[in-house]
Formats: sequence, C-alpha cells, structure tokens
Amino acid sequence: TSSPSTSPTPSPTPIPVSNPTSPPSPEPTIIVQSLTTQASIFTSIDVSSLSATQLDDLIESILDAIQLFTGCTDSGTSSRDCIASIVSAFGVVQSTSRMLQVSSAETIYEITESITCEVASCDSVIDSANAQSIIASTVAPLESAFSSGQFQSVVNTNILNIGSIDADIVACSSVWGVVTRPQLEVISPDGVSTGPSSSTGLYFPDWENNSGTCVQGEAPLYMQLNPEVWLYDSLEGCCNRYYGGFNLKGCLNNNGSGMWYVSYSLGKCVTDCEEGQGGPCGGLARSITDDLFADPRSCCVAKLPWVFVEFCEAQSLISSCYAGTGKYYRGDTVGSNFCVRDCIRGANGNSNCGGLVEETSIELHDTAEECCSAHFNWIENELCAARSDRIALNKYWPDKSRSKCILDSETPAKDLSISIYNSIADCCSEGIHWLSAAECSTASGNTTAPVASNMFFVKWDFMRFRCVQDCEGDAPCGGVGQAQPWDELYDTARECCAILNFSIEDCFEN
Repeated sequence: TSSPSTSPTPSPTPIPVSNPTSPPSPEPTIIVQSLTTQASIFTSIDVSSLSATQLDDLIESILDAIQLFTGCTDSGTSSRDCIASIVSAFGVVQSTSRMLQVSSAETIYEITESITCEVASCDSVIDSANAQSIIASTVAPLESAFSSGQFQSVVNTNILNIGSIDADIVACSSVWGVVTRPQLEVISPDGVSTGPSSSTGLYFPDWENNSGTCVQGEAPLYMQLNPEVWLYDSLEGCCNRYYGGFNLKGCLNNNGSGMWYVSYSLGKCVTDCEEGQGGPCGGLARSITDDLFADPRSCCVAKLPWVFVEFCEAQSLISSCYAGTGKYYRGDTVGSNFCVRDCIRGANGNSNCGGLVEETSIELHDTAEECCSAHFNWIENELCAARSDRIALNKYWPDKSRSKCILDSETPAKDLSISIYNSIADCCSEGIHWLSAAECSTASGNTTAPVASNMFFVKWDFMRFRCVQDCEGDAPCGGVGQAQPWDELYDTARECCAILNFSIEDCFEN
C-alpha cells in the first residue's frame, strides 16, 4: 500500500465515513435546582434559665411547628420532597454552610427543596414559575402563621404537651419570625455547584439606594472595572465584606434582621421585620438612621432612657404578664396621699397598687418605710407605712376635739400630721394633757382600773392648797389618777409639803 500523504486533503471526501458518530443519549441531561429558604424565629423566653433538657424541648417544639406549616420534614420524606432543619438554636450552630450571627433568643432554620430544571441555566419561564411556586408554598404559610398568631399558639401547645417548661413561662412568652429571601443554587450533572454566570447575577453593595444590603443587577461601572473588590458570587460574601456587625443580619435578609430598633412614635422598641410577622415586628429598619440592638432591653436603655427600662422592655415584647417590680413610689403622682406599689391597679386584690411605673424620673424604694422616709417625712413613719400597705395600725392617736384617745385600727386618723402612741396612757399623757390620766383613760373607753402610784402632788383647789397622795382610801389619799399632767409628783410627803412651806400637819389639813 501507498504511504499516507504528508499534506491534508484539500477538500472533503466525496463519500461518508463508514462508521457514524455514536447516537445521542436517550435521556435528557438533568439539571437540579436547589432552593433554600432560611428564616429566624425569636422568643422572649429567658433561655439562660432553662436546663439542657428544656432547651432541647423548646427547639423540638419550634421545629415541629415549622414542619406543620410548611409540610416539610427533617428527612425529606414528605410529599413536597423538602427538608426542614434547625441550623442553629440560641447561639449554638448545629449545621450550616452559611455565615450566621445568632442572638441568644434566636433559632435559625432552613427549608431546602430541589426541582428539575428545563434548561441548564435554570432560568427558563417554566423554571422560574416552578421556583416561584415553591417559594410561595414555603414563605406564604409561614408569614400567615406568624401574622395570625397561629405559629406561637402551636409552639406553646407543643411545649405544654411535652411538659418540661413551666406553663406560666409559656403563657408569658412572645414569638416572632423573619423569613429570608430564597437562595438559588444550580447543581450541574457532575455534582458541582455553580453560582451566577454573568456580572448581572453577581452581588454588589447597594450604595446608591442605601438599602443596607447587597443586590444583583447592573453594577456601577467602577465596580465592573474592579470586580475582584466589588462583585461577589454569594450574598453572604458581599454582606460580610461591606455590612459587618449588627448590619450583617439586615444585609443577609431584606425582609428584616429580627433585631431591635427604637420607634419614638410608639414610645418603645420594635423588631426589624415586616409588620404582621409577629407581635413585636415594627416594619423594616432604615439602614442609615436606625441603630439595631440584640434585645429590647439594650434598645430601651440606649434610645429611651426616660422610660423605665422594665416597663419599656415589657411594652416592646407586648407582654401581658409584666406585673411591675412591686417596689414603692410616692403616691401623689397617682392621686394617693401615701406610697403605692409598682404593680397593676387591682391586680390579685392588691389595693396598694398604684399602677406600673413608666418613667425613670419616679424613684423606687424597696420598702414602704423607705419610701415614706424619703417622700412623706411629715407623717410619722409607722403611720405612713401602714397606710401605704393598707394594713390596720394598733396604735392610739389623740382626738383633741373630743378630749380622748382613739385606736387607729378601729377609727383611722384622717389628720396625718398627728402623733401616734403605743398605749392609751401614753396618748393621754402626751396628747390630751389637759385631762387627768384617769379622766382621759375613762373618756377613751379604757375600763381597766388605774393603778395607784402612791406618789404625792399638790392639789391646787381654789383658796385651799394641800398635798395629797395618788391612792384610794383615807387622807392623805386623794384618789387614783387625779393628778393633772402638769402636776409634779414627789416620792415623799415631806418633799411635797416643802413646796408649800407648810408643816406636815398643816400640809395635809390646810
């Protein structure tokens, strides 16, 4: 045979080759699109006070509620072929490939569902419609459950059914949530995950609109000219580079970060989430002017310093269980003449509740005595404290208009400037001094016979002055309790008579 030519054939061969190319694959190339919806659920329950078992039960209750409203399971065996899983719970990251900022009262979960794309780029009309349908079937039920309160109701029921957390804690809790934008990931037939294929699909910081996040689309020219600095394949990468700190959560989720900011018009703090996503949600925070905080208390302290922090925190959480501190404050601010307690009026039958303290200008005290001493020092402390606590006071006060002493527990004094005494004798001696002890005691209703002191005093009868002894019987006894408050008492007859310059005989006979 001749040897092969050293130059290529100048034109195609006139006849076809005997072996055609292999036939095309009988099955189309399968392109899988993975949609991940990540969201956060927040609770006002103090998780630091819970045991490890209680925390696990709380997480399980939340996951069960998520699965109920989305129809997804934790194994992907549902009819939707979607997986609902907890990414992190209360600061503990369990499983994730995303960057997270987790607060102590936040549970982050994600729902992942895979669909088959019509075209390799997964951007055909049918592919987009399928993706939007999946998004709607995931996001809509969750948002509806948050806005209607059903999500909290189901979580609370789940917790109570398990029974490890006290029912009072559950009843006083608040639950709200934030649903993020779904993340699209296209997986090629060889299992390689691919990101956006063009510059319009890359993420860049939205400086122009000050939206506080990274966006896709046509980036400014200076960013396109320096893509290594400005353009990122993922939202997380862009947000982490340009929106650090508390702003990171808002950047990762244009539906709100779930963090707290002040609403001056409402006089409290609200969460950065769309209104209707749970009680505390106050709408999306403005990225430029609204500072974000991890919890309502921090927000209240920093932004509403004139509002009492416990009251502000309870108002922000929309807690109906806040009953006040129980401490005392001056009652004239609420129409009382004494001290009152920081609690809801009429709560649990407490008549000394003056209402919840709302302002930091109101000084609180641990006891009624401390409050009375600070604000009502013109009232005897014991009397003020008894009135503040609405309790009976077994002390006597002088009714000077009727010349007698009265037991306060039977007839409370209206004049709060009066003095109070431990006994009728003390009250008569100090408060009704124009009557003798016996006269005042009798007028005051004391039926106990007075005890003779056997002391001597001068009886100043008109034109007849003499010494008598405080005792019953013959002279020199002049009767028990006849000495007037101004009469000076003497131990012996000689001391008494010396005042009159009389002899002993003349002193008693004069």
